Amino acid sequence: MKRAILCFCVMLILGSCVAKSPIVPQEPQLVKISIDSNQPIERINVENPGECGEDKISRAMEVKNPEGQLSGLTFISGDVAYLKIFSGIGVVDQINIWNDFIVLKDTTDIRLVKLFISSPGGGAFDGLGIADQIERAKDMGFEVEAHASGIVASAAVPIFAVCTRRYAAPGTIFMVHQTSMFKFGMENAQDIRAQNELMELLRDRYLGKLVQYSDLTRDQWEAMEKKTTWFNADQAMQYGLVDEIK
Repeated sequence: MKRAILCFCVMLILGSCVAKSPIVPQEPQLVKISIDSNQPIERINVENPGECGEDKISRAMEVKNPEGQLSGLTFISGDVAYLKIFSGIGVVDQINIWNDFIVLKDTTDIRLVKLFISSPGGGAFDGLGIADQIERAKDMGFEVEAHASGIVASAAVPIFAVCTRRYAAPGTIFMVHQTSMFKFGMENAQDIRAQNELMELLRDRYLGKLVQYSDLTRDQWEAMEKKTTWFNADQAMQYGLVDEIK
């Protein structure tokens, strides 16, 4: 059988109980209508739209629908933006968070973002990508506070780690483990070698974030990651991963 017709699918996952992140609808937009009094107003008869009536304005109407709206992950209250990750992490979350930091930077003076996170993990690339977005936001002048509760596991850990200030509720449980791969189909020796290279690259990036934003060495994180390690908020604070428990 030729390789061209072989079916091969690979999914890289950092997370022990991953749920697909739902697509969150956009926030309702405020629609403003202005009428130019210098223009005549026609009205449409709803029973016969082809005739003029008294039911609906059809001309001299302006509807503004500006681009650059915040996603459903983020809302503004006062001078603070609130970002929430309460499910498995996927590519939609990465897209929305990228969008929201751009909108906040270009359309508001808000530079304090409070991230509330309780997540079992998710896609390895997506978790690391979101961590990169937060680091870029910090370079743009944002202060990103992380507030953990429930569970912060696997791909969610580097997202939490890179934030400016990290808070954890007393009952928060953390977990790190090795990158895992789900796949089906046929592959040859070169495919396996390439996958091993990819897994090592992901592992290096994942551990690099944890070492950079904690007090543990790479050897210590490697030992914890190899055997799947669960730890509580007090331990996370001892590791330098949490700044304050509250």
